[in-house]
Amino acid sequence: MIKMFTKSLLALAVITLVCIAYTAVVTAVGQTFFTNKSNGSLISEKKTIKGSALIAQPFTSKKYLWGRQMSITLGNLNGVGGENNTMYSAASQLSPSSRKYQALVKSNDQVIKRLNPAAKQAVPVDLLTDSGSGLDPEISLQAARYQVKRIAAARKLSQASVQKVINNYTKNRTFGILGEPRVNVLEVNLALDKISS
Repeated sequence: MIKMFTKSLLALAVITLVCIAYTAVVTAVGQTFFTNKSNGSLISEKKTIKGSALIAQPFTSKKYLWGRQMSITLGNLNGVGGENNTMYSAASQLSPSSRKYQALVKSNDQVIKRLNPAAKQAVPVDLLTDSGSGLDPEISLQAARYQVKRIAAARKLSQASVQKVINNYTKNRTFGILGEPRVNVLEVNLALDKISS
């Protein structure tokens, strides 16, 4: 019995050491070779963290580029309103065939058309629907271009200036063949703030 107990303790000690060593090695490699990515791909300006390039943030002002729809709820961490309210986003669990989902998309379409009266084309689908995670930080180039007139009018800039910022933050297809060109919403909005408030 004592022999089995000793073997069990030895196995536990070995497994614990392996787990600690693995974690230490992975952390060291990440911090050494992929520092920005392993720390959350944070975007900072003047030592202030503005957000992550990998996680969407809601923008609703007319002067900003809007991202995908987000199902957001506020979680109050200490029972008091104000700064300690935290936003949580989650993917929609509604089926595209559900009436509730279809009504939501139709409502989104009407709101976006009303707030972008100068845009004559159909609203791009990624502005109407949630992403799979509910946190997609990027939109299609088409969805970004759809918003140029509204942003230019709200900021009193030329459409060419707004389009130039969008072009600067457009990422091409991965390896030239995978996916579609996409635009990081937070990066564009931070760049827009630098040229106009």
